[in-house]
Amino acid sequence: MSISKSKLIETLEQIAPLSLAESWDNCGMQIDLQPEAINKILVCLEMSKDILEEAKMKNADFIVTHHPLYFRGLKKVDCNSVIGNYTCELIKNNISVYSSHTSFDKAEKGNNYHLAKLLGLDDLKSFEDISTDYIGVYGIFNKPITLKALLIKLSDVLDIPAEELRYIGDLSAAIDKIGLCTGAGVETCAIAQKIGCQVFITGDVKHHDAVDAMEMGMNVIDAGHYGTEKIFISNMAAQLRELLGNKVEIMGAESNRNPFDFL
Repeated sequence: MSISKSKLIETLEQIAPLSLAESWDNCGMQIDLQPEAINKILVCLEMSKDILEEAKMKNADFIVTHHPLYFRGLKKVDCNSVIGNYTCELIKNNISVYSSHTSFDKAEKGNNYHLAKLLGLDDLKSFEDISTDYIGVYGIFNKPITLKALLIKLSDVLDIPAEELRYIGDLSAAIDKIGLCTGAGVETCAIAQKIGCQVFITGDVKHHDAVDAMEMGMNVIDAGHYGTEKIFISNMAAQLRELLGNKVEIMGAESNRNPFDFL
């Protein structure tokens, strides 16, 4: 049971066209090794030592990540550095790597639309329709809920403890229009408020951004970078299975974890 590497790449770009990627991003092949036949694909959020061990244990010969393996540039391969070590181990074990980052964030069935649908939002639209400077989507609840109820719902659909969610705003506020950007997208918060969103969901909200939101009277939920993007694994794996059927084994990584711990 195998598939050609060219067919797999074609399918990945059908799911998330590289043309959607931001200019600063590095989507696509990260490590492209010689073998044309791909037997086992491991889908993960990002590379780590645990992911490498899982890939080796499961005999994966191709890894699909959300976060690029090479994001800040690589001037030399030093096997004593984190990224250099990943590179050496991946090549040594004949494992190719492909990353689908902002191309997937902006895709029709990518992270943002997927989270919006998990929450049950209707009438979805992209912030990119307002300006290409923004990533994310917005939509409405047919029946308003409180900010507190939304926090509980978000905890449930993302499968993260409620105590890991941070928020700015009024728990009793009535919410029916929501903007969101998975990962880190607080820069879209102001435009979300301008178009009538009562809350904005994202991750990696910094202190001064939180102060700005508080002063603007905007409700904001920070569900974490990991928390809002770990859905990539099941989502991408499901889309690959739908398009490729049983031609190749597609595995969702089990060893990705939040780098932060909580008391």
